[in-house]
Amino acid sequence: MFHRLPGVQSKRLAKTTYNDNSLLKIHSVTDGNALAADHSRHSLLQLIQQHQHQQGWILLIAPTYIPDKEWAEHYQLSLHNVLVVHQKQISNLELTIKQALSSASCKVVINFANQLDQQQFDSCRKLAIGNNTWFYQCEQTHQPQLAH
Repeated sequence: MFHRLPGVQSKRLAKTTYNDNSLLKIHSVTDGNALAADHSRHSLLQLIQQHQHQQGWILLIAPTYIPDKEWAEHYQLSLHNVLVVHQKQISNLELTIKQALSSASCKVVINFANQLDQQQFDSCRKLAIGNNTWFYQCEQTHQPQLAH
């Protein structure tokens, strides 16, 4: 954590912009009906709004955008119960997700990292249901790569 001296203004080196449309392909996998889960699409904004008053942590795993204070204030959200696991902190994605889904203090898990294979996905979905934890998987949209 960095501490600022009182009265010293700080500058942001880079401004992160947030486009909520880029996260519209997050779907819930907490119910037993996979077809219904596939049609349940949310954005990160909607998910935080929906779950911000729940007891427990909202865990973002390797998000492409990390919500900041300015974004939260703009949408009148509280980030006091939001935790972030960065991609570089993950050595085993499936284990990380399963540990979060098994934690009594974690009530919402949103995975932005690479998608799990079908067996891993089903296992995590069952674990979420069994532990009464919300689990969301963000579908990766592949952007066309530009040649330099």
